[in-house]
Amino acid sequence: MTRTLSALGGTVLLAAALVIPPAVHAADNKPRETRPAAARPAPLLLSPAQLRECLDRQQALRARADEAERKQAALTASKAEIDRLGTALKEQLATLDRTSADAVAAYNAQAAARDKMIDQYQEGVPLHNTEVEALKADRAAHAKACENKRYDEADEMMIRKGK
Repeated sequence: MTRTLSALGGTVLLAAALVIPPAVHAADNKPRETRPAAARPAPLLLSPAQLRECLDRQQALRARADEAERKQAALTASKAEIDRLGTALKEQLATLDRTSADAVAAYNAQAAARDKMIDQYQEGVPLHNTEVEALKADRAAHAKACENKRYDEADEMMIRKGK
Protein backbone atom coordinates (compact mmCIF):
# COMPACT_ATOMS: atom_id res chain seq x y z
CA MET A 1 0.00 0.00 0.00
CA THR A 2 2.85 2.28 0.59
CA ARG A 3 3.82 1.94 -2.94
CA THR A 4 0.42 2.85 -4.22
CA LEU A 5 0.29 5.96 -2.03
CA SER A 6 3.63 7.10 -3.28
CA ALA A 7 2.60 6.40 -6.83
CA LEU A 8 -0.62 8.26 -6.18
CA GLY A 9 1.36 11.10 -4.59
CA GLY A 10 3.57 11.28 -7.68
CA THR A 11 0.49 11.47 -9.83
CA VAL A 12 -0.89 14.33 -7.75
CA LEU A 13 2.39 16.18 -8.07
CA LEU A 14 2.44 15.58 -11.80
CA ALA A 15 -1.14 16.83 -12.11
CA ALA A 16 -0.31 19.87 -10.02
CA ALA A 17 2.72 20.56 -12.22
CA LEU A 18 0.54 20.42 -15.31
CA VAL A 19 -1.99 22.79 -13.81
CA ILE A 20 0.48 25.37 -12.51
CA PRO A 21 2.25 26.30 -15.75
CA PRO A 22 -0.92 27.54 -17.49
CA ALA A 23 -1.65 29.75 -14.47
CA VAL A 24 1.86 31.13 -14.67
CA HIS A 25 1.44 31.72 -18.39
CA ALA A 26 -1.89 33.38 -17.84
CA ALA A 27 -0.24 35.76 -15.43
CA ASP A 28 2.37 36.55 -18.10
CA ASN A 29 -0.38 37.40 -20.61
CA LYS A 30 -1.99 39.97 -18.34
CA PRO A 31 -1.35 43.52 -19.44
CA ARG A 32 1.48 44.91 -17.48
CA GLU A 33 0.82 47.82 -15.30
CA THR A 34 2.34 50.93 -16.75
CA ARG A 35 4.07 53.40 -14.62
CA PRO A 36 2.44 56.77 -14.41
CA ALA A 37 3.93 59.27 -16.80
CA ALA A 38 6.89 61.01 -15.35
CA ALA A 39 5.69 64.13 -13.64
CA ARG A 40 6.68 67.29 -15.41
CA PRO A 41 9.44 69.10 -13.71
CA ALA A 42 8.25 72.04 -11.69
CA PRO A 43 8.28 75.12 -13.88
CA LEU A 44 11.12 77.46 -13.23
CA LEU A 45 10.48 80.80 -11.64
CA LEU A 46 9.95 83.79 -13.90
CA SER A 47 13.07 85.86 -14.02
CA PRO A 48 12.82 89.43 -12.74
CA ALA A 49 12.91 90.67 -16.36
CA GLN A 50 10.12 88.30 -17.38
CA LEU A 51 8.09 89.30 -14.32
CA ARG A 52 8.61 92.99 -15.11
CA GLU A 53 7.46 92.37 -18.69
CA CYS A 54 4.36 90.52 -17.45
CA LEU A 55 3.49 93.28 -14.98
CA ASP A 56 4.01 95.98 -17.65
CA ARG A 57 1.86 94.05 -20.12
CA GLN A 58 -0.82 93.60 -17.46
CA GLN A 59 -0.85 97.34 -16.74
CA ALA A 60 -1.05 98.16 -20.45
CA LEU A 61 -3.94 95.73 -20.88
CA ARG A 62 -5.80 97.37 -18.00
CA ALA A 63 -5.32 100.80 -19.58
CA ARG A 64 -6.57 99.50 -22.94
CA ALA A 65 -9.55 97.84 -21.26
CA ASP A 66 -10.42 101.12 -19.50
CA GLU A 67 -10.17 102.96 -22.83
CA ALA A 68 -12.39 100.35 -24.50
CA GLU A 69 -14.97 100.74 -21.74
CA ARG A 70 -14.85 104.52 -22.14
CA LYS A 71 -15.40 104.21 -25.91
CA GLN A 72 -18.21 101.73 -25.32
CA ALA A 73 -19.90 104.18 -22.97
CA ALA A 74 -19.50 106.97 -25.56
CA LEU A 75 -21.01 104.76 -28.28
CA THR A 76 -23.90 103.83 -26.01
CA ALA A 77 -24.53 107.49 -25.18
CA SER A 78 -24.35 108.39 -28.88
CA LYS A 79 -26.87 105.67 -29.72
CA ALA A 80 -29.20 106.91 -26.99
CA GLU A 81 -28.90 110.48 -28.35
CA ILE A 82 -29.63 109.28 -31.89
CA ASP A 83 -32.74 107.45 -30.62
CA ARG A 84 -33.84 110.51 -28.62
CA LEU A 85 -33.42 112.80 -31.63
CA GLY A 86 -35.29 110.32 -33.83
CA THR A 87 -38.25 110.34 -31.45
CA ALA A 88 -38.18 114.14 -31.23
CA LEU A 89 -38.05 114.47 -35.03
CA LYS A 90 -41.04 112.14 -35.40
CA GLU A 91 -43.01 114.28 -32.97
CA GLN A 92 -41.95 117.49 -34.76
CA LEU A 93 -42.87 116.04 -38.13
CA ALA A 94 -46.41 115.38 -36.94
CA THR A 95 -46.87 119.05 -35.99
CA LEU A 96 -44.59 120.61 -38.65
CA ASP A 97 -46.04 123.59 -40.51
CA ARG A 98 -45.13 122.50 -44.01
CA THR A 99 -46.19 125.81 -45.47
CA SER A 100 -43.43 127.62 -43.59
CA ALA A 101 -40.10 127.37 -45.42
CA ASP A 102 -38.20 128.34 -42.25
CA ALA A 103 -39.85 125.55 -40.21
CA VAL A 104 -39.13 122.98 -42.93
CA ALA A 105 -35.50 124.16 -43.23
CA ALA A 106 -35.02 123.92 -39.43
CA TYR A 107 -36.49 120.43 -39.42
CA ASN A 108 -34.26 119.37 -42.33
CA ALA A 109 -31.18 120.78 -40.53
CA GLN A 110 -32.01 118.75 -37.41
CA ALA A 111 -32.56 115.63 -39.54
CA ALA A 112 -29.22 116.22 -41.30
CA ALA A 113 -27.46 116.60 -37.94
CA ARG A 114 -28.98 113.30 -36.78
CA ASP A 115 -27.93 111.63 -40.03
CA LYS A 116 -24.37 112.86 -39.45
CA MET A 117 -24.45 111.41 -35.93
CA ILE A 118 -25.67 108.09 -37.33
CA ASP A 119 -22.79 108.05 -39.85
CA GLN A 120 -20.25 108.73 -37.10
CA TYR A 121 -21.78 106.03 -34.93
CA GLN A 122 -21.71 103.50 -37.79
CA GLU A 123 -18.05 104.29 -38.46
CA GLY A 124 -17.14 104.03 -34.78
CA VAL A 125 -18.75 100.68 -34.03
CA PRO A 126 -16.59 98.50 -36.34
CA LEU A 127 -13.44 100.29 -35.18
CA HIS A 128 -14.38 99.72 -31.57
CA ASN A 129 -15.17 96.06 -32.25
CA THR A 130 -11.77 95.61 -33.93
CA GLU A 131 -10.04 97.13 -30.90
CA VAL A 132 -11.98 94.88 -28.53
CA GLU A 133 -11.05 91.76 -30.53
CA ALA A 134 -7.37 92.81 -30.51
CA LEU A 135 -7.60 93.37 -26.75
CA LYS A 136 -9.07 89.88 -26.28
CA ALA A 137 -6.25 88.35 -28.34
CA ASP A 138 -3.63 90.26 -26.34
CA ARG A 139 -5.25 89.16 -23.08
CA ALA A 140 -5.11 85.54 -24.23
CA ALA A 141 -1.42 85.92 -25.14
CA HIS A 142 -0.75 87.50 -21.74
CA ALA A 143 -2.59 84.70 -19.98
CA LYS A 144 -0.55 82.07 -21.81
CA ALA A 145 2.75 83.80 -21.14
CA CYS A 146 2.23 85.09 -17.62
CA GLU A 147 -0.73 83.73 -15.71
CA ASN A 148 -0.27 80.77 -13.39
CA LYS A 149 3.49 81.16 -13.60
CA ARG A 150 5.61 81.04 -10.50
CA TYR A 151 7.74 84.00 -9.48
CA ASP A 152 9.62 85.28 -6.49
CA GLU A 153 7.48 87.66 -4.47
CA ALA A 154 10.57 89.61 -3.48
CA ASP A 155 11.14 90.35 -7.19
CA GLU A 156 7.57 91.58 -7.50
CA MET A 157 7.95 93.90 -4.51
CA MET A 158 11.18 95.32 -5.91
CA ILE A 159 9.58 95.91 -9.32
CA ARG A 160 6.53 97.59 -7.81
CA LYS A 161 8.82 99.85 -5.74
CA GLY A 162 10.49 100.89 -8.97
CA LYS A 163 13.83 99.20 -8.53
